[in-house]
Amino acid sequence: MIAINRRQEFFPGLALLVLLVVGLLSLVVAPSSRAGSSFDSSSWGTQQFYAYLEQQGFRVERWQRNYDNLNNLKSKGHILLQISGRPIGWPPPLVEWLAQGNTLVRFYWHGEPTAAPFETRLSMPQGNVLVETRRRVPVQQGDRPLLADDYGWIVYLRRSHSPPNHEQRILGVYPWLVANAYGGETGLANFAIVAQLLQEVVKPGATIYFDEWLHGYRQRTPEDVARGTVPQTLFDYFSRTPWLAVGLQLVLLFFFLLWQQSQRFGSLFLEKEPVSSNSAAYIEALAGVLQRAQQRQFVLKQLQDRLRYDLAGQLGLAINRHPPPKDAELIQAWQAATGRSPEDLHDLLGVIPTVDDSQLLRWLKQAASVLQALKTAT
Repeated sequence: MIAINRRQEFFPGLALLVLLVVGLLSLVVAPSSRAGSSFDSSSWGTQQFYAYLEQQGFRVERWQRNYDNLNNLKSKGHILLQISGRPIGWPPPLVEWLAQGNTLVRFYWHGEPTAAPFETRLSMPQGNVLVETRRRVPVQQGDRPLLADDYGWIVYLRRSHSPPNHEQRILGVYPWLVANAYGGETGLANFAIVAQLLQEVVKPGATIYFDEWLHGYRQRTPEDVARGTVPQTLFDYFSRTPWLAVGLQLVLLFFFLLWQQSQRFGSLFLEKEPVSSNSAAYIEALAGVLQRAQQRQFVLKQLQDRLRYDLAGQLGLAINRHPPPKDAELIQAWQAATGRSPEDLHDLLGVIPTVDDSQLLRWLKQAASVLQALKTAT
């Protein structure tokens, strides 16, 4: 039962360990929410691309405020550049800002998996462009491809009406097209080809804003702080109080107790009450008295009488006859039954002048051997 319980505990423990290892590996390997940021100098960041655009004469800035503040920009025709490996939503202030004649350049996971090789090098006038994804965007009427191969479009220009009345936008299949890993001394033309694509859609005097609010780099205005301190909904109010955490803990505790059915872990273990034996207690007490009195000869005589009684019973001799069988008769009958030397039994039934504890133990072993031999023979 113990082995079964341990086996049942082993497999859930092993499964939990595997999940922890997979989770840790996912955290280490996967890009973080900061990936794609122009502040990020890692392989996933776009810090080198930001510096490259500055060197090429583009007007670039980092956007670190709430999207509501986009409408405060005085001039129009600007570009908001979003680069992320995660899905990106459509906040209403951003949709309104696009409808005013601005442009959204968005590189994120888009399109569908194709039979294209994972690593593709496209030969362009600026050099080789490295793309590491099998995803491509199917050909769509009204769109103009800016970077494509035989399997579909990678980057394209779309003049869309969803959301309605907004200007043009560039959608990229591969979000890390301008990551730090593809710039610098790699000899790739990823930065150059994307800079040329931006040149086609940027208007004179317009600014390219790298969306850093998307990556958590945020500068709040006094209005943002005031808006953040006032709860907007009932759930927002509870999320700012410890009651939400307490309530979640109570719910988890309720389901845990329901799963356990209010039982302990494992079966109940009841302590067994010792079974008292009056005979055993009497024998132990008598043995203690005889030991303190040094009555080994008396104990030996009682054991020899008991041996005679057991031999007579197993040999079929009349136990209750008077007088009882003599030692010579027992030895002769035992020899006939077992075929062993009569001296083995004679030594046990004879008189032993002095007896100590070791001799008593040796006598008991020999007596057990004699009785076992007789039991085997019969």
